[in-house]
Amino acid sequence: MKLSVLGPAGTFTDAAAQVFIARHPELNIEPDYHPTFDLVYNSVVPDGLGLLPLENQLDGFVQATLQRLQVADVTEIGEVTVPVNFGLAAKVDDLAKINRIYVQFKTEGQCQNLLANLPQAEIITTSSNMTSLEKLQAGQNGDAAIIPQSQMTALDFPLMQDNVADQDDNATRFIIFKKQPASLVAPEATEAPDTAFKFPMFITPPTEQPGVLREILNHLADAGLNLVTIMSLPTRQKNWNLFLLYRSIRHL
Repeated sequence: MKLSVLGPAGTFTDAAAQVFIARHPELNIEPDYHPTFDLVYNSVVPDGLGLLPLENQLDGFVQATLQRLQVADVTEIGEVTVPVNFGLAAKVDDLAKINRIYVQFKTEGQCQNLLANLPQAEIITTSSNMTSLEKLQAGQNGDAAIIPQSQMTALDFPLMQDNVADQDDNATRFIIFKKQPASLVAPEATEAPDTAFKFPMFITPPTEQPGVLREILNHLADAGLNLVTIMSLPTRQKNWNLFLLYRSIRHL
């Protein structure tokens, strides 16, 4: 079975893929790496799976994944959470000598304390953490990169600093999905009332009248659902028209 993954190898997404593969040896899964979110989704074959990052503990939801979930017919079949930490590698011997630093677009939001201490450095955003490392390796004196901590042991630069994320217990949650519409069939009446499950849900309110949000929340409360997250997203259909994204979990 092919598992489409946001690559390249060596990233945290790759680490999540390896965790999922180890959990399901019976599926004979082979990772298939792609450079963009859209290519990951488009490459999922009918009998295959896809894996994308959904949420980081420090930097919140991954907007590119949410945007895909808004419009795509997918069924989320599982989740993988992996610990996340970063190291700093640089072609200088002192932080004050860093002229520019390569950092992946989500990594930047997780290493703000470090970046705040580098006011002289130009921040160059990259598409992946491994791209940041490649840019550093091909760069010049004064360059630096924030990279996965797991890559630090294989490197030798004048300046090496471990564990530079803003929190030691940082983690990212990934979703495993099939490329097919989610089933909207109601659970069987015989299902145990304490059965636990999680699900994301997009809602487009039909009106903008006062109290519409309270009405939506009342339905969730009446169903015994615990609301974990709520946020608004643009529908891209007209100005200021929003989706409401809920992440809920059934009470245990």
